[in-house]
Amino acid sequence: MKMTFLARASSVAAFLLIFAPAHAQIRTDQGTDVSKSCEQGLALPAPYGESDLKGNAKFPAYCKCFMSKFEVRAMKAAKYMQANPGKAPPGTLEQSNAEELEMRNSCRKQFGLPQVVFPK
Repeated sequence: MKMTFLARASSVAAFLLIFAPAHAQIRTDQGTDVSKSCEQGLALPAPYGESDLKGNAKFPAYCKCFMSKFEVRAMKAAKYMQANPGKAPPGTLEQSNAEELEMRNSCRKQFGLPQVVFPK
């Protein structure tokens, strides 16, 4: 079963939430393992993944932008969950997906890349 980009991103968020205390103490180099998560999106067709950016020289910069936004969001969720054990951060899956789409498009715009548009 193929996972959508958002499902993969959610999996990364869950991973970050589980290891948030260790992650907060040890800063990862965004050029290494964090950007590998973004690179996995190249194998997924647009609009769910980043296959439309395959071979684009701006892709590494886009990945750094997106993953830094994603990391901030994941750390915010981790702090909420630490302060509220057993509770998920507020918001629906649709809101989470919309946030991630906005982050992707914000970074794409920053580097002059085409916007992600989901068919209606």
